[in-house]
Parts: sequence; structure tokens; C-alpha cells
Amino acid sequence: MMYCTRVDKLDVSPTSMSGKASASVQAAFELFDDDSSDEETTTPLVTPHEVVHIVPTASTPSPAAKEEQKSTTEVTRSLYEPWDDVKPLAVGPIDLVTSFNSVGGSRGYVATRDLKPGTQVLVEQVYVPWPSDVETSDPEFFLATMESVLSRPDYAEIMEHLSHLYPEKLSELPEGLLSAGREKYGPQVDELSKNFSELALSHDQVLQNVFAMQCNAFDSGVFLYNAMFNHDCNPNCVKFTPEGAGPEGGVSEVRVARPIAKGEQLTISYLYPREQSRENRQKNLWEQFGFKCCCELCKRGDSVLHPLPSATEDNDGTKPGMPDLEKVLVGAEEIIKTNPESAADALSVALETLSDALEIVAHDHLVFMRIHKLVADSCDLLLRGKTERVCEYSILFLRSSYELLELQRTYLNPDHIDLARTLNDVSQGIQLLLSYDPEVLLTEFPEWKNFRQASVVENQYRQEYRRLKRMYE
Repeated sequence: MMYCTRVDKLDVSPTSMSGKASASVQAAFELFDDDSSDEETTTPLVTPHEVVHIVPTASTPSPAAKEEQKSTTEVTRSLYEPWDDVKPLAVGPIDLVTSFNSVGGSRGYVATRDLKPGTQVLVEQVYVPWPSDVETSDPEFFLATMESVLSRPDYAEIMEHLSHLYPEKLSELPEGLLSAGREKYGPQVDELSKNFSELALSHDQVLQNVFAMQCNAFDSGVFLYNAMFNHDCNPNCVKFTPEGAGPEGGVSEVRVARPIAKGEQLTISYLYPREQSRENRQKNLWEQFGFKCCCELCKRGDSVLHPLPSATEDNDGTKPGMPDLEKVLVGAEEIIKTNPESAADALSVALETLSDALEIVAHDHLVFMRIHKLVADSCDLLLRGKTERVCEYSILFLRSSYELLELQRTYLNPDHIDLARTLNDVSQGIQLLLSYDPEVLLTEFPEWKNFRQASVVENQYRQEYRRLKRMYE
């Protein structure tokens, strides 16, 4: 399996690596310095945690890997009788339990044996893909999808399959969510029923299917079997789109992210990105899925460390709160997604958000992972283009990746796939600066005393990355 590398093919020259950092970037370096004192980093933290996109290699698996896959994955095994005519592409050592208490739909997956990180547990083709001509942010998105379903000759079969998703009955929904849904969708559902009057569908039949899509929505559509995973803000499995799924992301794969004991429930995150504040997570889960999350991460909170005294004493109510900063992050993330040429703007926003966040929360707050990712991604794009500021962007890329890795080690299991990507980024960041200006590296990262020590550390990160990479192949 191959992982996306960021700075391995840069066309840089030694002279460009020696330029002085700009004022804005130098200020960013100071931000990183301010939140990493020796005393704070040695504080013991509780270890409890995009959609994650893993890109597999096209090479032929080794005989040992083939045998392991054969023993852990059963193809087209029945998981749920009502859907036997639309079985998954592959099923691992899991069973669907239909008697969970206090869980939406009372259903969920459990391990049939002890599972190691990297174990494949489900591969599934999308069942109802989202329409390509409607934005997911459109309030009528699910209604447009429902209209496309009703326009098909096999609409009855599709509606029957969707009817087994949560909520199987509208009465299963929390009263507030149902009321909001009736107000939001009611007139359009009536119109759909009228437009397709020959189908003789009741208002509630159509509304149930609309809610089934809303409460079981993934990035590229409705996946029936993926929908049976229950949510955890720090899940023990990761859902991703494998290479070869096509631009529409029509295939989903789920793998184990930490050791799971036989009989233990398997969970994924319903949220993307996962790195949201508890306030935002609770809000989004309630508004879309209708439940209040009580997972260990939500009980623990977004940080273990206390904010610096100045962060609370100086806040007179005029400073933005974390949800406000998250809205800013969404905008910056959208910038680099839709317009990579504006990466410098995204970087500026990310650094400003980092500064603001350090004034209101402790530096181990969950959302800092998201901020550091944005800084690193922005620097990656800038380094791939033509720039005279390779040195400062390289330092920022490495520093952000390094800080991200420390936070991931706090929240994630040591064998989590997210660590592999960040380890690779840190390794390549060190390689880049060692190759072109080791003095800059040693100045900016005084924890590494000399060239040899930095090389040893880089090799350790690279070997750990390869270990995790093999685990998920």
C-alpha cells in the first residue's frame, strides 16, 4: 500500500533554502515555541480517536499477505437477511448484532475473534449514490436524491432496502428531530407524493426514506452495511475510499485501527473531519443523526491540560470561541480543496487561527490536530509550486507535522493509520532540510544536537512509518 508523499519530488536549490523567514512566518515559529515547554510536554495524558483515504499499491500481495487476507475476509457472507440480494463485496470476522440497548436501531457490529490493527472487516459498493447535480449543502439535497430514486423502475426495491435503516419507524426518532424534519421536508415530500401519485406512496413512507438517507449519509452516498456501524468520536475502525474506486468514490472499505477483543463492538466516526470540538460534534450529531454522543472522548473532553492563565483571564468575551475558529477552518480547508493556487491565503488563515486558538484553549486541544494539518497541507502545496520561500515553508511543514504527530500520539492508538501518514511527513521534512540546509534544521529544532542525531531520528520515523504501512497492506 502506498501513502501520499508530500515533499519527496521538490525542485529546490541550496541557495533558496537559506533565505530569511518573513515576519509572518517568523511569528508562526514563535507560536510553536510558546506552546511546547518541557514541563507541559511531560504531563501524562489520557490516551483514549476521516473519512480517511488510504491509497493501496497495485503490486501483487505476498503469499503470506494473501493467506492472511484469506483467513480474515470472507467474501459475500450474509450479514443481514433483508439485504441478502445486495451483499457487501467482502466481509471480515464480524457479526451484526440486533439487540444493542440505547443505540439507534439497536444494531451494530461485533468482532467474532480478536482483531489486529489493519484487519479488513468490510468492503461495500455504494447503494444510493448522491446526485451529481445537487450540492450536499443544499437543504433539498436528500429530497433530490429521493426524487431520483422514485424515478427508477426498481424504486420499490430500493425503498424496501432503505426502510431497514434507522429509523425503521418515524416514531424511533427523537421528537425534536422528527418535528424539525416534518417542518423542513414536509411540503416537498407532499409534492413528491403528488408528482409520483401513480406509485401510491404515503407521506410517511417517503419521509421515512428521506430520514433513512439523512441519518445514514456518507460522503458519496448511502452504504447499507456501513450504516450499521455505530459512532464513536475516537473509533476503533477507520472507513476510507480505496484506490480504484473511481472519482465518485463508489466503494468503501473499513479496517481495524486498534486491537479489538472478541465480542467488542466495532465503531467508526460519522463525522468528517473527526477533529472537531466536542461542542461542534454534539451539535452536528444531534442535528443530522438525532443522538447525543456519550463516548469516552466526549466524557473526557477535548483536552487534558488546562489553558494558560492568560487564556482565561484575558478573555473578556470579545475573543472568538472554538466553534467560531472552526468555521474559519472550514473556509480555509475549502480554499485549498477547490483552489490550490490560493494555498498562501489558506496558510495565512491557518496561522492566524493557530494564534487565536492558543489564546483560549490548552495546546493539547483536539482541534489543534486539524489546524496543524491545514498548515502542513498549505505548505505542501506551496512547496510544490514555484516559490522563493522554500526554507520557511519547509520549516513550517516539518514543525506542523511534528506537532500533529505529538497530538495524534496522545489521542490515537500507536498502530492507527493516521500516524503512518504523519510519520512519513515528518521523515520527509527532516530529509528535505538535512539535504539543503542542515544548519537551519538544527537551529529551528534544537532538540536535535547535530546532523547525525537528526539523521537517526529521521530513520526512526521512517522505519515506524514502514511498519504501519505493512500493517495496512
